[in-house]
Amino acid sequence: MADIVSISHAIVAQMAAIAYPNGKGNPSVTGRPTKIFRGWITQADYTGADCALGNGVDFITVMDLQAGWRRIDEPLGRPWRQEDTIPSTVSVTTMGTTATITLQDDATPSGIVGLHIQSDGTTIPGRAVAAYAVQATDTVDTIASALAAQIPGSTSSGATVSVPDASSLTGATGGYSSAVRTARRQQQLFQVTVWSATPNARDALGTAIENGMAFIDWLTDANGSTFQIEARGDWNNDAAQNSGIFMRPFRFIATYDTDVRENMAQMLFGIEVFSLPGGQTITAGDGALLAAS
Repeated sequence: MADIVSISHAIVAQMAAIAYPNGKGNPSVTGRPTKIFRGWITQADYTGADCALGNGVDFITVMDLQAGWRRIDEPLGRPWRQEDTIPSTVSVTTMGTTATITLQDDATPSGIVGLHIQSDGTTIPGRAVAAYAVQATDTVDTIASALAAQIPGSTSSGATVSVPDASSLTGATGGYSSAVRTARRQQQLFQVTVWSATPNARDALGTAIENGMAFIDWLTDANGSTFQIEARGDWNNDAAQNSGIFMRPFRFIATYDTDVRENMAQMLFGIEVFSLPGGQTITAGDGALLAAS
């Protein structure tokens, strides 16, 4: 999820893309060495032997500002939104009273595998189901064993599950869907500052940032969270020119969500219970879940 740290790093990355449009292995947009980082410059950046202002190196710093935060309205009810589907890499085939597990080649085991069991209802309840959540370390043998352990009277041998008390078996598999919802929505003010030892170099780098951010409305952080970024003004600051320092601060406001993410299992089986007058009920669909693991 996004926070001021991940957003700061995303802004740093955007500043680097502006200052070094052809990559850091090539000259900067101004032709001068430029250091870009999160935080504030230090005394070593002023007077150090290498990579310092006095040695012709320019700086761009990114900072979140104190008292620059405010909460804004988030969606009522904080609803879940489904995102990408993570497909299952496990499959199951059935024949009579046996089921065989297979895994996709060269893929990490994942997904949910289950069996729907038809029986006479003596040993195993009619229309019963069993399900197993596959783990990354599983093999076909361990998956078959986990399913067999849930079903009375069943056994496993390698990738095969045998259910002698069933009249028929039906297999089912499913994956997961990632879902996200907004826990909190907020805005945070950030300051991007250009530092240089000459006003001309400061102006050149500042203009590059001004032009580079002119059409940027959205950025994405390393966590995959997209946030809105809006300019809130910039100015030249020559207060430290007697020390050979020329600044151009920019203000940007970022609007971002603090998200909660979960993986939601796709449904394999379903049961519906209808309540009737007189306290009677009718059950439709699949039967009871024998166990889940």
